[in-house]
Amino acid sequence: MTNSNIKSRRGVTIIELMVVFAIMGFLATVALPNLFGVAEKTREKVDLMKLYYLRDALNKALIEDLDAFSKYTPASASKTKAANLATNLSTGLSSDKGATLFVIELHNATSINVQGSHDKANNKIGGQSINICELIGSSGTWYNALKEARFEGVADIVAARLAGKEKLGGETFTSTFYSPDGKQEWYRTAPKQPLFISKALNRGKENANTRYTMSVQWTPGNEGFGVEVFLNPHNGNWQSAFKSDHGVCFSTYGRKGCRNSR
Repeated sequence: MTNSNIKSRRGVTIIELMVVFAIMGFLATVALPNLFGVAEKTREKVDLMKLYYLRDALNKALIEDLDAFSKYTPASASKTKAANLATNLSTGLSSDKGATLFVIELHNATSINVQGSHDKANNKIGGQSINICELIGSSGTWYNALKEARFEGVADIVAARLAGKEKLGGETFTSTFYSPDGKQEWYRTAPKQPLFISKALNRGKENANTRYTMSVQWTPGNEGFGVEVFLNPHNGNWQSAFKSDHGVCFSTYGRKGCRNSR
């Protein structure tokens, strides 16, 4: 057997294996994080589509009937007069903040929390409420739009909170005891069918509650005929919608909806 044949049948040395493992380790530290980042950004874009579904459902209702927004059955526990609800809706839709349909709280250490309103969310303008969660009810334009956009459980959560029965949970949502200071008693309510799949909209950036409103606004230049939807941080407006670490802007305005986002 010649020397060349002997060399061709020689096994892999330990040094060569170490070199291969070193290269693989380097690729794992560089490539895998990027791969996971791509996967998370994809999940965020899937979540963003739900905002477009909600917008399209509302706009379809307007196309079918220009009076669609006045057709709703307020939650049975609603404490606001119908005339005031209509005023809140009109004011909110015409404002930079948009009308608040419902509120989500994100916390880095616990589950998402869905509410109808919160005093530290964009619920008022100059002391006047722009929160319209009571309009969701159990039928009508707002209820149907949420259902079509796959926001199952939100209407039931809003109704339960308005009635002060959120701690009991329900068929479509869970209720979890929450007491950050060990003194006050709170309950975090979340739909059993998850609203979102991304970490950005399930876990906050801080170990504290960060609130965003699901806001609806007349499309500029198309008032009365079309709306836009965006997740608005407290003290924000349509140009400062929630923007993820991966650059996804949660607004149907597109990139301009995060022009002033932090």
